Parts: sequence; C-alpha cells; structure tokens
Amino acid sequence: MIHPDQQSVLEYAYAPPADLPEGCFDAVCRLVEAGGSVGSEWIRSNLWRAFLVGYVLDQDNLIACSSLKEPRPEYTASVREQTGLDLSTYLERGYTSVKPAYRGQGIASRLLAGLTIRAGGRKIYSVIGEDNIGGQKIALNNKTRRVAVFVSQKSGKKLGVWIPEAMLED
Repeated sequence: MIHPDQQSVLEYAYAPPADLPEGCFDAVCRLVEAGGSVGSEWIRSNLWRAFLVGYVLDQDNLIACSSLKEPRPEYTASVREQTGLDLSTYLERGYTSVKPAYRGQGIASRLLAGLTIRAGGRKIYSVIGEDNIGGQKIALNNKTRRVAVFVSQKSGKKLGVWIPEAMLED
C-alpha cells in the first residue's frame, strides 16, 4: 500500500500488445497468472490477440493490469446459448489484476475507466464470478450493470455478464 508520506506517482498506460515496452507483456501475463482467478492456458494467447492492454506502473514496477480482448467465438456462442446475449461484436474487458499491496485504492477502477474510453466506439462487457464481490464492486464503481448470469461449462461456476450502463442505452 502506498504510505501517505511516500513520494509515489502511479503511471497509467495503454497500448496494443505488440507496442508494449520490452518485458511488459511477460510481466502482465505473470501478474494475471498470479491472481489465480482465470485458467492460465489461455492467458498468453488471449492477451496477445487483445485490442488493448492497460497497465499501471509504480516507479517502473508493474502493479496492475487489465485488457480489452477479442472474445473467442466458441465462448460467445456458449454465452449466447445460455443467456440470449449476442456478444460477438463486443470486446471483453478482463484479466484485471492488482498486486495485493495496492488493492482498495481505486487503481482497478481508474484502469478500467481508461480502457472503456479507449474502446474505439466498440461496446464492451466483463464476466465476473458471482462469488467475486471485489470484482463486482469495481464494476459498480465503473457504472457497469449485471445483465445476465450463466454457468461456465469449464468450471461449473456461476458468472455474471456486466455491461457499462452507457452502452445499454444505445
């Protein structure tokens, strides 16, 4: 956690995967894997195909990340089958991870807001576990609403589909 008397300025940055600074892509993958909330077999390939990766540095140390990903067609087909939502043209906001010492400071909320405004006019959604209270709080802080719930075919867990309120009005 940043102590009040420390001189720390967080740097928020956004780039396509191919344009990330040297070593940043691997550091982002490691941070997402360390979070342990997603299966690691898809992280690298999904992030490499991402539309945009957002990351936060504290004195050149990666402390948080998230992304706007192109969802896999088989995934959006499964969600559509269970919920009726067609997310095939959306970007998925995901792989959000913040190092434990930095949690509770609004970093993830600011990072996600930055990704949202950089979506290039595309609609976005997030998938958040029904048991992930922290993720749901971040979504609510970003004026995002749960619009459906489905069961992951892989894990059997209930997951919510969250869409920014402004994108629901379109």
